[in-house]
Amino acid sequence: MKNIYLTTGTINQVFDELEISFKGALNSNNNEFNLTLNSDLIKGNIDAIPFINGITSIQANITFSDDIMLSIESLSKSSILFAYCTEGYIKHSFGVSGHKSTLKKHFSGVVTGSQNVNTLLHFKKNIPVAFSLIKVETENSVNTINDSIISKLKQTFLNKKPNYSYQGIQNLKIAEKFIELNAITEQGMIGHIMKKEIIHSIVAMEIDDNTDNLIKMSRAIKRSALNQINELKKIPSFIKHYAVEAIYSKVIASKNRIIIK
Repeated sequence: MKNIYLTTGTINQVFDELEISFKGALNSNNNEFNLTLNSDLIKGNIDAIPFINGITSIQANITFSDDIMLSIESLSKSSILFAYCTEGYIKHSFGVSGHKSTLKKHFSGVVTGSQNVNTLLHFKKNIPVAFSLIKVETENSVNTINDSIISKLKQTFLNKKPNYSYQGIQNLKIAEKFIELNAITEQGMIGHIMKKEIIHSIVAMEIDDNTDNLIKMSRAIKRSALNQINELKKIPSFIKHYAVEAIYSKVIASKNRIIIK
């Protein structure tokens, strides 16, 4: 297993460090970053887009040739990190001795940190992994997100216990948004605005998914029951008639047995 340590800083500093650590080729244009990786240790690419409102989006599609423990310097107490896996899986822990949780395909996770404990990402060798990270800085940034969303972000994620970690249920709507994000081909300001709108909608979905979970679970159960009922309604009438006749015959037979006794 190889251990790699990354410090936090500006997006430029992070990608410069990634380029050195992974021996990649970095290209930055229009405030977007693309790191191409083709070494004996790692192959793939990592892309990032920083927005002026304190949000940074990172997309990674990578494969390691060895087991990797990637240690990332502890997040600031005002940072929120959303993660979404689209291929393979990732293991996460706070510190070496912390509990390991697994982020599977089509599952999202949320991580915050307010203590001096590094965030660790664990990768298995020869397993392709694709994932997206959205980092939101809720303080000391020029926020163009309206204040109500910032307030909801703080209330939903930063009023938790220190080093909060949560893994949500499968959310295919978020998956669709990431597909839309990766499909954008427009360059310059137009493409930047389109990407920003999608990232904002994903953040809003994460707030929604992490609010009133008991109510949402109840609604999900009801939706599942309604879906089953609707499927039953699609059964041809002759099958339903046959089922009713079969049940009726069983009831009559049971009554006859009781009378005979």
